Amino acid sequence: MSRTKYNDLIFICDSSLQSSFFRDYLEKSLCLSIQNTTIDCLHQLNISSKESVLFIIDYSQIDEKSLALYVNFIVENNFDAYEVMINSPKSISAGMVSRWPNIIGLFFAGDGLDVVAKGMKKVIEGELWLSRQLTQKIIELYRNKKSISIQPNARLTAREKEILQLLVMGASNNEIAESLFVSENTVKTHLYNVFKKINVKNRMQAFMWAKNNYCNDLPL
Repeated sequence: MSRTKYNDLIFICDSSLQSSFFRDYLEKSLCLSIQNTTIDCLHQLNISSKESVLFIIDYSQIDEKSLALYVNFIVENNFDAYEVMINSPKSISAGMVSRWPNIIGLFFAGDGLDVVAKGMKKVIEGELWLSRQLTQKIIELYRNKKSISIQPNARLTAREKEILQLLVMGASNNEIAESLFVSENTVKTHLYNVFKKINVKNRMQAFMWAKNNYCNDLPL
């Protein structure tokens, strides 16, 4: 298996025996250590780095309040965080998925452990794990969403285009910094400026904008 892209893996779940079994199975399958916690105990986590943190989230533990708590935690601590959802209903809407800042994987309730392990290995190696149907719905959502409007005249600098291209390729802030020989803080500043110019709020929205706006000469 390729080198992991993530410094920490966090499993947000309940304290049931089933959740413990699932975490143990993933740890053995991925050969990686996974911390488990609840939404209410996020602030007690021992996270080694704010860069490239992967949260595996049990959909059954999420409601409006817990989603808000999670997002606030990520923003307040300035984490470069990504999310994988498990136990999601097959009826989940693209709108609900898009509310997560940087969701890169989703598994439905009923998916076997072997399927989850296979998909998680792909995620760890830097790939997305979203069903084709859901991905298409997300694309359609962003195309029709006025808050993510097409802006062909967005004046991105050459460096901003470079960073956006690397983001589209799935690079983390740390990997972008290493590729361009700049600091991670510089990358964050550039991303902030890019998001502001193209009127998006997170990486997934920036990804869709880049795919829809080839007029900026990005090599996509």
